[in-house]
Amino acid sequence: MKTFSFLRHHKANLLLALVLLMIQAYSELTLPSIMSGIVDTGISRGGIESVVPDEITVDDLSDLELFLTPDEVSQVSSAYGAADDAGVRSFIGSEDDRRALEGFLGQAEMLVFQLDKGIASDQLLESMGTDAATALGARPLAEGGAPSGSGDPSSDAPDAPDAPDAQAAAGQLPSVMGKTIDMEDIRTLVQVGVMSVDELVAARGSLMDALGDSGETIVTSQAIEFVKRAYENAGIDLGAVQTDYLIREGAIMLGYALVAALCAIAAAYNASRTAAKVARDLRHDVYERVLSFSPAEMGAFSEASLITRATNDIQQIQMVLVMCMRMVLFAPCMGVGAVAKVVGFGSTGLQWIIVVGLVVISVVIGLLMALTMPKFRRMQDLVDRNNLVAREIITGIMPIRAFGRSASEEERYDEANRALTGTYIFTNRAMSFMMPVMMMIMNVISIAIVWFGGHGVDAGTMQVGDLMAYMNYTMQVIMSFMIITMVAVMLPRADIASERVQAVLATTSSVADPASSMTGAQRHMTADGEELPWTGVLSFDDVLFAYPGAEEPTIEHVTFTVRPGQTLGVIGSTGVGKSTLVQLIPRLYDATEGSVTVDGVDVRRMDLKELRSLIGYVPQKGMLFSGDIASNIAYGDPDLPDERIERAARIAQAADFIEEKPEGYASPISQGGTNVSGGQRQRLAIARALAIDPKILVFDDSFSALDYKTDSELRAALAREARGSAVVIVAQRVATIMHADQIIVLDDGRVVGQGTHNELLRTCDAYREIAMSQLSSAELGLDEGEVR
Repeated sequence: MKTFSFLRHHKANLLLALVLLMIQAYSELTLPSIMSGIVDTGISRGGIESVVPDEITVDDLSDLELFLTPDEVSQVSSAYGAADDAGVRSFIGSEDDRRALEGFLGQAEMLVFQLDKGIASDQLLESMGTDAATALGARPLAEGGAPSGSGDPSSDAPDAPDAPDAQAAAGQLPSVMGKTIDMEDIRTLVQVGVMSVDELVAARGSLMDALGDSGETIVTSQAIEFVKRAYENAGIDLGAVQTDYLIREGAIMLGYALVAALCAIAAAYNASRTAAKVARDLRHDVYERVLSFSPAEMGAFSEASLITRATNDIQQIQMVLVMCMRMVLFAPCMGVGAVAKVVGFGSTGLQWIIVVGLVVISVVIGLLMALTMPKFRRMQDLVDRNNLVAREIITGIMPIRAFGRSASEEERYDEANRALTGTYIFTNRAMSFMMPVMMMIMNVISIAIVWFGGHGVDAGTMQVGDLMAYMNYTMQVIMSFMIITMVAVMLPRADIASERVQAVLATTSSVADPASSMTGAQRHMTADGEELPWTGVLSFDDVLFAYPGAEEPTIEHVTFTVRPGQTLGVIGSTGVGKSTLVQLIPRLYDATEGSVTVDGVDVRRMDLKELRSLIGYVPQKGMLFSGDIASNIAYGDPDLPDERIERAARIAQAADFIEEKPEGYASPISQGGTNVSGGQRQRLAIARALAIDPKILVFDDSFSALDYKTDSELRAALAREARGSAVVIVAQRVATIMHADQIIVLDDGRVVGQGTHNELLRTCDAYREIAMSQLSSAELGLDEGEVR
């Protein structure tokens, strides 16, 4: 259900898939029935569909009426029109009339066929009564066992009534019971009054009672043979009847097959298109959510895990959704429909085979799920681990080679790879084991149906076509369970992938736009309603910050104000919270206590987009994006004119090396900026921040890769060109910040010194220690006494 929940915005496509699959299932379930009809009716019966003939001669109809009640004779007469010149009557009734006639007319046809062919059974003779049998037996038997004069009612009929006692005493009755009576004899008995129509009707009922369960099949098969003879007597070409039936049913079968194929193609297209849309939307939503994460949320998910969730996991979801919208929905339609068809066959005695097969399949499914579920849950974690190790090795290839750790890193990756490979092998073996087991079950069921169904065909309770259709429907039931089983093996992994993707989507950033953010227009309005621009006055008011779950705050009690045109330097030893401090300005984190304001407005009340448009932030690691130099500098505003891009590059001291390149500002930049040096990458990152002309400039140790000369020239250019901006510089080198208007010295997150360079040299031991470790006394402007 976690996987299906992603279809909530695609209900119309899901409904379309269900409709198409139901039509496909109906079409495919109809094919075995048509095939059964072709075998039983088209081949075995010669294309004759009903025991009620479309045309019949008057003589044949008269024979049938001997075995019908007056009401039945009336129904038959009303269903057939008047005889034509050839003595043939045509069926003119409706299909309802045909169905009403099939029962009793088929029984009469069977009796006439048996008697006409001289194959009347002992059961029929017994049901006719002793009087009729002895009356026939009184006549001398001709060669072959038939009564002499049989077929000629005038020859011996007058003597028949006088013979019963004598012939019965003479033992002639057994010879009559040996299938010697025929239809001519029946006509004779009726004509001479020895037997009445009522007795023949009673005999018909007695015979049907004696036949029992197999009666209907026997009646139909022999009635069809009568209809064939009746058609021949009526001058109808039986070959044409069979050909017409086969062509018609074959065309219908091809039509259903075509509809099933078209629905299958449409369903596959719909499923693929819908799953692709779901995957597209999920990737968009995941990346949109990740882009909103603060560093705190990014820390909760590793980079490798986020990449896996946005690629491999979503791909798993897409693949399973395609299979679900095709197979998982299709299998129940086929399974339920096939079960209904099987039940529709009535009491065949074969239903127990399906029950046993389904029980065995259920046991196999249960065992497979119990074995594979834990492995599938572990598999995605192993994929994360594999990607993490691979990413570390690829990004850290230089130090790995420099320290000769290639062999150990290769072993570390092999260990992660072996764990993932072992899990894949186990699950694939489980899936491979499933298929032969299922095929064996299917084959055993097929053999059982053929064996027990063959006995039914031999006993007359089933026809060959029905047996074939029954087997086909049974296989469809089993195949439906097999399809669900195959997909069920994949569902656990998709379920885990869905959980992982939903975990990202359910994570909200701790830094978000306030419910009612204060925009610049709202903040800077005069009494006359005129809008005032932001000036960029940055203030920290007793700010304290602690990472979630941390026992101690990272920074505490920090207070300062930087106005446009002023520079604030932040210095301290490694790990004292310098980067954390400046990350509070663009709201990468939010202050735990106190406030950070711009022009007196708490940044937590400002719209994030507007706040960050006022700030040019250069992180420690100057990250560049694939493209060219111009696109990287104009990253904050892709519509920047060329002169603004070139101006930013000049201030950042990047113009010289850019112009030396053959393609200039169109020179390509590889992913991460790996095709430029560290110093060039840092200067391009600085130019990117300067290009948007921000009100506040934040440099987080961004000059570390610059030589002293470039550092000095860059700071001088900033002093000239960025007079309208408040500048905050985090640095490890005293030379970078010694000319700042104000310097803050951090130690263990606390401000231990605040003032100008000269003031701090006199009043702050921590600052003086850092300064003297980097510069000489002369460079610091200290005399001998001050050094002591």
